[in-house]
This record gives sequence, C-alpha cells and structure tokens, in this order.
Amino acid sequence: MEDNDQRVPDPRQLVAVLADTAKLRVFAALVLADPPEGLTAAQLAAAAGADAAETGRALANLGALGLVRGTRGDRYTAAPEVFRRALSELNRQRDEAAAKAFSTTDPARLSVLLNCFQDGKLVYLPEKFGKRQIVLEEVAQAFEPGTRYAEAEVNMVLRDLYPDYAALRRYLIDSAFLSREDGFYWRTGGTVDV
Repeated sequence: MEDNDQRVPDPRQLVAVLADTAKLRVFAALVLADPPEGLTAAQLAAAAGADAAETGRALANLGALGLVRGTRGDRYTAAPEVFRRALSELNRQRDEAAAKAFSTTDPARLSVLLNCFQDGKLVYLPEKFGKRQIVLEEVAQAFEPGTRYAEAEVNMVLRDLYPDYAALRRYLIDSAFLSREDGFYWRTGGTVDV
C-alpha cells in the first residue's frame, strides 16, 4: 500500500469491493477513525468488529484499489479521494465517448444529449422546446441530406432510436428537420457536415 497511489480504479471494482460487508466495515472504520495518523490492524479489527484474518484480507483488497494507505508504524488510513478520482475519470470517459457519438462538441448541447440518450437509444424526449430541438437535430443526423426515404425506411431508422417512432417522426416534420410529400421524406433541417 503506497502513500501516494494515484491509480484510478474502475468504478465497478470500487462498488464490488464495498459490496462485501467485511470490507465495507473495515473501510468505514478507517473513514470514521479519530486519530489522523490512522489505526493499527488490531485497532481496525476491533473498530470494524472483525477478526484479524478478515481484517487482513479486507486491507489487502482495499489497498489493491488504493482505498487504504499504509503509514509509518504499521498504521492504515482511508483514501476516500479515490472515489473522486474515479468519478472524474468516468466523467472524462463519458464526455470522450459522447464527443464521438454525437454530432456536436458544444458542452451545453452534449449535456442535453447525454441526459436523453443511453447506449445509442433515445430514452427521454424533452418537453422543453429548446432541449427537444437539440435532440431532434441529433436524430435528424440519421438521414442523409438530398436522399428521399420511403415512410417504411424512416420508421425503421426511428424505431431503432425510440419506441414511439411515429411521434418522433411527427416532431421531426413539425420542427422542419424532415419534410414529407407523397409518402416520401427528406431531410430539410439540422447541421450538415461539409
């Protein structure tokens, strides 16, 4: 267990290790410990209500993730800042993935899209006009400018994005992202890559 361990564990590992009651009790005892210099393994076992072997295993597992630091004199301290680093890394990865998945890099627009899409599917259609327009513009990117689509093709694309594809199609038309005539649709709005 290193004092300045800056590894960023996978958040799933953090949740998994703390899902074990013994490890959670040991970590909680360290977080709540009064002496800032930390606790010895024996003090920690007593505070956590665990035996020495259980405490040792918990310390090893928690230490492997950087949640526990060993200090001088065989004392241990908690490192809850690991959660902040993991969350920061998770947000960075999410933003990086969003930049690849969506047609915009604007942080405000990305925020709306991240709240409305999950795993490439539209899970929430905002009621507020401005936010809905951002979502509809993103949905419109699924259609190539200058290409005419039969209604069945439009339905197929939209059905893959949102269960109520008919409402989504209507919103796209009403907001002038798609136009329709004689059963055919074409894109008339939204940004276009040049």
